[in-house]
Amino acid sequence: MTDPAAPQVIIVAEPEQALVELCGISLLERQLRILQRLSVSHATIVSASPDAIRQHLEPPSWARAGLAVRVLDAADRVVTADDIRTLCPPGESQILVIDGGTYFDARLLAKLLRHERAALLVDSAPPAYLQPLTKNAARVAHNWICGAAALPASLLPDGKKLRAVFERLGESGAVDLIDADAQPTYLPDMRRNTRPFWFPAPRPEHEKLAEHLLLDAAQNGTLDLPAIAHAPFETGIIRRLCRTRITPMQITLFTAAVSSVVTVLFASGYLLAGVWLALIVGVLDGLDGKQARVKVETTELGKREHVLDYVLELSWWIALAYHFASTGALPHAYALALLLVGSDLVDRYAKRIAKQHTGRNLDDVAPVDRFVRLIGGRRNIYIWMFAIGLAAGAADKAFAFFCYWGAGTAAVHMLRAFWIARQRRAV
Repeated sequence: MTDPAAPQVIIVAEPEQALVELCGISLLERQLRILQRLSVSHATIVSASPDAIRQHLEPPSWARAGLAVRVLDAADRVVTADDIRTLCPPGESQILVIDGGTYFDARLLAKLLRHERAALLVDSAPPAYLQPLTKNAARVAHNWICGAAALPASLLPDGKKLRAVFERLGESGAVDLIDADAQPTYLPDMRRNTRPFWFPAPRPEHEKLAEHLLLDAAQNGTLDLPAIAHAPFETGIIRRLCRTRITPMQITLFTAAVSSVVTVLFASGYLLAGVWLALIVGVLDGLDGKQARVKVETTELGKREHVLDYVLELSWWIALAYHFASTGALPHAYALALLLVGSDLVDRYAKRIAKQHTGRNLDDVAPVDRFVRLIGGRRNIYIWMFAIGLAAGAADKAFAFFCYWGAGTAAVHMLRAFWIARQRRAV
């Protein structure tokens, strides 16, 4: 059911800009997927070339199946404020008007959707890396016009094209200016600071730059050493994979199948083959999230993918414990595996405490925490340690070592969590 307080969404889309494809999907399709994930249930697209827009949007993508879309023809050969006004409900209800040929960070559209007064999205200081993409955007005084506004129909001037509408709003002082440069940059779930950015449909010579920005925005921050090594390989794979119809869930299931083979190999004593495959899983495991973020294909089920990862990770350590206990190499292998699992639970509890007090992941609170993240006990670190031990002919000692390493990491994180909680309570 539509939220009566939610603004009506109207997208002005012309094929030359709105249908430019970046990382496998068009700017228009990307906007629709983002809007669905911002809990928008209906959107109207108005175009002077509606047939081309309809053809592009059929059949509907599964990634925006929850968003009802209608495409309407402009009254003349160009879309004007008059066309937009005819679509508005009576009264002074707020509408969100978007240029369909522009990329917007989801945080910028979310800010407009939540804003209670008339507002125009601007950027007072586009960073240098955006300038090749934004140099042709409209500009009023010291602000670049981004191409989106939330406003009542009464503020739409007669007969003006969308760009002129936004320019007049920027000059009038009748609306709030939401500055992209002034928005919060920290993303807790991705453990990184990244400025919300936008850009109009790029020219062909700038498409690689635009795609680079989208791929970079999908990269998590504050990584461990193995993940830092994996990142370029993951991005290179996603650069190609995003142009296919392979979904994040399919990648997740494939990775889970490979992880299951690792468990079987470890339990059967094929440690070298298991380690090689586990190292490959380290790369595969980063692909589903990146694919989902780059193509805006995130789902609620996908957000719980870490539960499956955790179960499979536990199966690796139990399989190794079984191998070392059954061969007599480590009679107390099960106790070590239990220590590792218990340490992981303690570690998760410490991170929960820190997040409650800081709003940030413990791995990203302070420089000391970022250093611990580099080398602290995690699956990738454990596998690298185990691979080194296996190469040195001391696989059993490596297993014991990384179990103790996990316990040490949990202890450090608990000390940090209690210190953070104590400091915050003292403020």
